[in-house]
Amino acid sequence: MTAAETLGEFVAGLRWDALEPKLQEKVRAHVLDTLGVMCAGVGTAEAASAQAAVRRWGGAEEATVVGRDWRVPAPQAAFLNAFHARLHTFDDTYEAGPLHPGSAIVSAALAAAESCGASGAEFLTAVLAGYETATRMSAALGPTHYGSGFHNTGTCNAFGACAAAARIYALDAGAIAEALGLAGEAAAGLRQYQEDGSMVDSSLNGARAAQTGVASVELRNAGLRGPRGIFDGRWGVCSVMSADPHLERLTEGLGATFVFSETALKPYPSCRFTHGPIHALLALQKRYGFEAGDVAEIEISTFLESMNVSDKPDIATRFDAVLSHQYNAALALMDGRITLQSFDEARRTDPALRALSARVRVVHEPELEARYPAAWPHNVAVTLRDQRRFEAVSDRPPGGCDSPLAWEDVAEKFMQLAAPELGRTPAERVVGMIGRLHQGRDIGQLSQALRSST
Repeated sequence: MTAAETLGEFVAGLRWDALEPKLQEKVRAHVLDTLGVMCAGVGTAEAASAQAAVRRWGGAEEATVVGRDWRVPAPQAAFLNAFHARLHTFDDTYEAGPLHPGSAIVSAALAAAESCGASGAEFLTAVLAGYETATRMSAALGPTHYGSGFHNTGTCNAFGACAAAARIYALDAGAIAEALGLAGEAAAGLRQYQEDGSMVDSSLNGARAAQTGVASVELRNAGLRGPRGIFDGRWGVCSVMSADPHLERLTEGLGATFVFSETALKPYPSCRFTHGPIHALLALQKRYGFEAGDVAEIEISTFLESMNVSDKPDIATRFDAVLSHQYNAALALMDGRITLQSFDEARRTDPALRALSARVRVVHEPELEARYPAAWPHNVAVTLRDQRRFEAVSDRPPGGCDSPLAWEDVAEKFMQLAAPELGRTPAERVVGMIGRLHQGRDIGQLSQALRSST
């Protein structure tokens, strides 16, 4: 039996009422969080361009574009909602990837569920099936996949989105394996955007993954069959896209151990690599009472991948600022918090913030290398002008297994992001709906609540 066939059996056999309540609660939290970041991106200029293109494509009115009062074919709805959810990189993270699964998987599951009138419990089950497939795929490919230039959010999410849609459409195990094979033919995503691109390119990777997942299931339903050895075959994904694959991670403990549980929710709208240092700096400032103006130097010691992505002393664009250790460290100490508006041009060009950013150094610490990606270790040292020095260690960023966000925190984040688009009362209604979604007979009520008159 191939790995795709084993995963197909897992996806087809997954049942919501058999899951532990804590796992069910986490699934609902990730759905609510993802819907919020969809709303945050829907009104941007980049979103308007993508929306215009999709509307020109035409097609049946099957699934809702969150935050807009119109519907498009299910693959296109998955594409747009995932695109919007990635635009601010405020979506969740599987750190061992690194992978941002929620934007693609929730979008695919929502589009498929609305198009065929699935129940709330079926939708939530499909979401979990998608997360588990994508995170296990990322774990199996290992750090050499990302390290060699592939973007897990584009590659692995194509399989997760496919699994989610396949669960909604009630494919059997064999058909799911063949749909995963079709998804593998289109799974793609490169990290060049981190060098000379923008967050739009990252968003496109996730959006195409969501679209690929739903489309692959539709193609399988229409009679096409993909290769069942897409994961472990001679020319399968693990052989071609990884220098050090771990195929056992695809299926080991499947159904008993949920890798999804290791996926973290983001408390800050910046690159996940920056979260550990942000949290450590805020804790040091609270403990010792110094001001940003007291700081002579900040040193962030970390592993190589964190440096490769986030050692960005020169800030030219919003995307640079989102990624940058230097900018986010300075921002944390000056403002005490980080919001979407923290990356607007007016804030980025503030002279005092720029001056403090210039006093942040990022250095490689070889001893931390072996602990990544199981941990994301950062050592932070703050030296004040009076020569006092304070240090802190962050092994794992906040929002993960060690310090998860409470439901109330997730709901507050959702309200901040969704209320401007949906209105406060409709947004509050969505929070309540997600809490009891497993009881709903049709996902349609949620889809209706997620529309806007805009």
